[in-house]
Amino acid sequence: MAMDAYLRHKASYPYLLDAENFGVPVLRRAETDAPALELDAAQAALVHEEVVRTLKGKPTEGEVLRALGDLRAACDAGHEPACTYLEKEFQAPKRGEHPLRYPDVKKLPGGVEFAVVIVQCHISADGRMRGCDVIEDGAGEFSRSFIEQLGAHPFQPATLAGHRFASEYLFAVTCSRGGNYKYKLPLEQKMGWARLRVSRFPESSAAWINLAMQLALHEPQAPEYPAVIERAYALAPRARWVATEHSWRQVQAGQYAAALSAIRPALHDSEQREHPNPYVLETAAAAHFGLHRCPEALAAQRQAVDELPIEWPTPERERFKHRLQEYEATCGAAPAVSAR
Repeated sequence: MAMDAYLRHKASYPYLLDAENFGVPVLRRAETDAPALELDAAQAALVHEEVVRTLKGKPTEGEVLRALGDLRAACDAGHEPACTYLEKEFQAPKRGEHPLRYPDVKKLPGGVEFAVVIVQCHISADGRMRGCDVIEDGAGEFSRSFIEQLGAHPFQPATLAGHRFASEYLFAVTCSRGGNYKYKLPLEQKMGWARLRVSRFPESSAAWINLAMQLALHEPQAPEYPAVIERAYALAPRARWVATEHSWRQVQAGQYAAALSAIRPALHDSEQREHPNPYVLETAAAAHFGLHRCPEALAAQRQAVDELPIEWPTPERERFKHRLQEYEATCGAAPAVSAR
């Protein structure tokens, strides 16, 4: 859980302890989607070159979609030019600047009800909304009002290198009725709500991520915790915190190649590249070390030590340094390479 505290703010523990909802919404993949490619460094470079050539021409919408998947695979493999190209040339769909109105719902006679509302809407290449899937909602059916408002105006469609294509738009908001927005749930109710969400919305990755993180903070020894992590990862394998937790568990089980595969998207996403997270790096280092890849393990663990904030707890800083010393003792003075 220290990892997520670092992601949000270096001094964020009090904020995290009070949070009712950690679940970061993630686009739900269609069952018909092809599995993600896994490339090595040489393949990634070739794939990137081919994608750039395709996008310089007049690709069909299907070719643009395949190009996007190929670019992500090349970036996950650590091919920096592919990551840079994605950041520069990919634009997710955007809605206009039209304000959204809070739904009219009946007030509760007493108490307060929280609801996370998540809808995934289908946006065509011309910017029209073609319907939405409700992933989470509240008893007051907040989603109906938001869907009507979202569909009232055209979107700016997704583009890759200027080519428009149909895509998915994710809308998420936490609503409440009764009480006020400053109301804080007692711990027992917070955990109860987290469990209620996954029981009511078992396909919501955000609900499972929230439950996993609440358990990590408040009930780390709960018997359900391992299964919750795995369910969250199955629904959202690119969510950084979940991917790192899943990968770390694989390292502990000696499944080093699988762990490295799981952590790669988190290791090369735009947030990690801009603000390197030491826990992602530590996990990658452990996977490399288990595979006897000393240069990569040393590079990742050295960077992990360097990226820890000065004000981070001393025992945790010492743990990172001790792990680096263990790797150095085993590997010797291996040359530094990329952590990928």
